Amino acid sequence: MNSHSQNLPTRISLLELAQSGKDHPAWEELLDYYRPFIRRILTHLGVPPSDLDDACQLTLMRLWRDLANYQHQPNRARFRTWLSRLIHNTAMDWHRGQRHKDKTISSESSQLEQTLMCESELEQQIEKEWRQHIVQLALERLKNVFSGDALDVFVRSVEGESAAEISRDLNIREESVYVLKHRVKKRLILESFELRRELEFPDSMP
Repeated sequence: MNSHSQNLPTRISLLELAQSGKDHPAWEELLDYYRPFIRRILTHLGVPPSDLDDACQLTLMRLWRDLANYQHQPNRARFRTWLSRLIHNTAMDWHRGQRHKDKTISSESSQLEQTLMCESELEQQIEKEWRQHIVQLALERLKNVFSGDALDVFVRSVEGESAAEISRDLNIREESVYVLKHRVKKRLILESFELRRELEFPDSMP
């Protein structure tokens, strides 16, 4: 990621800048953030690894084309609802293209398309994946903030290891485990908030 986002005005997100169509660096940075997220959702929708690059590129092209016309009305439809439909429709088009290419209509592909068309849980899945994506991005940022064992302590704690186990394995005091975990958690919450401010519309945040 570049340093552009660190200098963004307080109330203007990358999403807003990209939507205006006037800031190409914002577009590039936004795509850097959203690309791995979109790939995860396409995988969830049945696109195989061998076709992920093409399907993701198609999704990003549609995002670039349609975002300028997206009307932000949080009381009626959240941005991620709109995005989920865009990704869903891209996945459907990909599956139809595969069927057309094979010139066959197998019961498996027909059933998969029907599943895609009826998937009422997609928006919830996207919200869940987005939260996880934000946390992963925040943890990446924290690699430049914390040195030593701090991040390792936090990750191990989240994964369920006890303070005693971490203390013994890393050869640090058990009290230090609690201190480091608290410091990282506090900064992670802050970084996650900042990322959401950069990547979402301002009033879409809780």
